[in-house]
Amino acid sequence: MPFVTMRDFTLRLRGSTGLFEPGSVALAVMILTALAFFRVALLPEFGGELGMSTFQLGAVTTVFAVGRLVADLPGGHLADRFPAPRIMAASASGVALGSLLLAGADSVQPVYVAAFLLGISSATTNATGMTYYSNAGGGEFRGTSMAVFSAALLGGQALGPAVAGLVAAAAGWRPAMVAAAVMAAAVAMFLALGRRMGRPRPRATVERRVTGRGGVPRLGAMMVLQSVSFAVFLTLGAVSQTLIPLIGSDDLGLGAAAIGLALGAGGFARFVGTLIGGRLSDRMSRKAALVPGLMGQAVGVGLLALPPSGVLWVAAILVMSVASYAVPVAATILGDISDPNRVGAQLGRFRFVGDIGLIVGPVSVTALYQGVGREVAFSAVAGLLVAVGLVCWRILPETAPTAA
Repeated sequence: MPFVTMRDFTLRLRGSTGLFEPGSVALAVMILTALAFFRVALLPEFGGELGMSTFQLGAVTTVFAVGRLVADLPGGHLADRFPAPRIMAASASGVALGSLLLAGADSVQPVYVAAFLLGISSATTNATGMTYYSNAGGGEFRGTSMAVFSAALLGGQALGPAVAGLVAAAAGWRPAMVAAAVMAAAVAMFLALGRRMGRPRPRATVERRVTGRGGVPRLGAMMVLQSVSFAVFLTLGAVSQTLIPLIGSDDLGLGAAAIGLALGAGGFARFVGTLIGGRLSDRMSRKAALVPGLMGQAVGVGLLALPPSGVLWVAAILVMSVASYAVPVAATILGDISDPNRVGAQLGRFRFVGDIGLIVGPVSVTALYQGVGREVAFSAVAGLLVAVGLVCWRILPETAPTAA
């Protein structure tokens, strides 16, 4: 397949959608995700002020995941039917309300309600953006297109904690959450007034025969792909969003600004890794991108099982981040084998299973961390990632355009 520049790729997206510049969709995803993730770097701050234990802070991430779980399936169906700005305006309003509620929390209960609202808004934003880019890229460019979406998503996940940490260091965690509420309200108004943004028309794609080694059927392939979502989201919730900030605060004595900046460096690594993984999945092999991503994340988690130090902590963040493209590549394969008119519904199920991992991960892994120790907790997560990677390598079909 000939090399495609970003200009060519953008023209392809615009031609497939008949909409305004698709980069605006990615920008909306990045901003809303960043605001929803302000809370990550501030966990030690509001946890200390409100007297929350490590387990209770893990439960914050779990409640966030419950909110996502509630919105995953309806969000996927909505993304198949309605224009993107209408859905994203509603999710931006949810981010504003959740951020404002967290800013005014004086006990544990409002924190949980805020996390629930932020989770619903996050899932709605993600379902809209993922469906948009899966359809807009078409079979030949789906990996690259999904990489654009994922770079925006992961960049927002890193940018949010970095900005939140800096604002909190200067003014406190409550003003940081107020700032997030104001910015989310502004985004909601902008999207509500938009007139040119809409749902992409599905591109015609060549039907692929979904049989791999051993003749795995379409349903079996989808179940394997959902295991990728489960394992990576479990890792994201338990390790990246919960234990990494707590290790930085409790074991290394770092403040919110330092933790946020380290997560921001991880965000840049995610951005680079995701674009490379997406391009590789289009030009060479979906599986050659997917399996090393899972194994790389396992290595990053494994570093945290060693005695804590600043070097290992930063190395773990960077290794996990640069290898964090397994979910978009798995979603790319799912788009390859799905009916183009039902991509949103299939991705809703994909994200639903992933968010079960986001629920199970923080409470189970933090319980292991407190009850058994660092080594067992992180070794269990790394072992799950390795096992899923081996199953993908052995069972999944190859659906890259070059393999058709």
